Amino acid sequence: MRYLLFPFSLIYTSITSIRNLVFDYGIFKSQSHNIPIICIGNLSIGGSGKTPHIQYIINLLKHNYKVAILSRGYGRNGSNLQYVEINSPPSQVGDEPLLIKQNHPDCLVVVEKDRNKGVKQILKDFPETEIILLDDGFQHRWIKAGFSVLITPYFLPYYQDYLIPVGNLRESKKGADRAQIIIISKTPEQSNPTEKKGMLAKLHLFANQTAYFSHIEYSKWKCININNKLQEDKTYSITLVTGIANAQPLVNHLQKAGHSIHHLEYPDHYKYTTKDIDNILAKYNADKSTKKLILTTEKDATKLREFKKQFGTENVYFAPIKVVLEQSERFEKQILDYVAKN
Repeated sequence: MRYLLFPFSLIYTSITSIRNLVFDYGIFKSQSHNIPIICIGNLSIGGSGKTPHIQYIINLLKHNYKVAILSRGYGRNGSNLQYVEINSPPSQVGDEPLLIKQNHPDCLVVVEKDRNKGVKQILKDFPETEIILLDDGFQHRWIKAGFSVLITPYFLPYYQDYLIPVGNLRESKKGADRAQIIIISKTPEQSNPTEKKGMLAKLHLFANQTAYFSHIEYSKWKCININNKLQEDKTYSITLVTGIANAQPLVNHLQKAGHSIHHLEYPDHYKYTTKDIDNILAKYNADKSTKKLILTTEKDATKLREFKKQFGTENVYFAPIKVVLEQSERFEKQILDYVAKN
């Protein structure tokens, strides 16, 4: 089947390559802005772990700078500019921007399809803003970011992938040349140092580029309604509900901890309906285990909270995650140095 899709992939390659060339040669102009802008993105269509890395950078900067996060708001209804609030409907602002706002209520989070328009409006309405983080803006070349961080997953780094529809890449692997930092995410904790060294060699880094490895760290589960942590450290029979690009790392983590998993897997950015909640509850109620609960991801929790009345008193939790970077001091110094100099 993949071979049948190659002609379409070649057409897509030609289109994206020509588009990048006209920007590279200045035929199309990328617009600069008088504020430090850090772009955090990827070459693939999902599954790299971009959002927790954005939150890592937010935590690094927000105590000393006025930080704004600008996102397209993928999957939302409409494309007009909106300022995200902690109680904004995910259908209007997108699940990932809402998640960021709920975790960082002191930061400005904005959704706008046109990134240049978004930056101008932020600077007009909030002139005290000192830095803008561009969420998933790597392919949005009409805006010129001063610094770019590219995320690529350990299990399928961009140099092993293909352009859509054959693979998951949104543009040629050459696009990685535009990044100052490349992070290989979701690295297994027991990863082989020799294998990691080989992966770094395959990135073919330029002198101005630095690569890092990061891995996921799971925190105690939190109740979807009142956000309190589940303190019991026991094994459960879990009805797992996910609407993300790749749930396998979470599944592996839960199974390694001894939990029994009944997985209901939905597409990335899935918009849940009352019928879906009925199906989730039916799956949960069919489980006759005495120790059982419904577990979802932090991103899915932003949407499933809208159905808390339908869930009633059932045990519904989400699994918070954060990323841990190897050589974190070096990484943080690069980010802070860019901001300080610009």
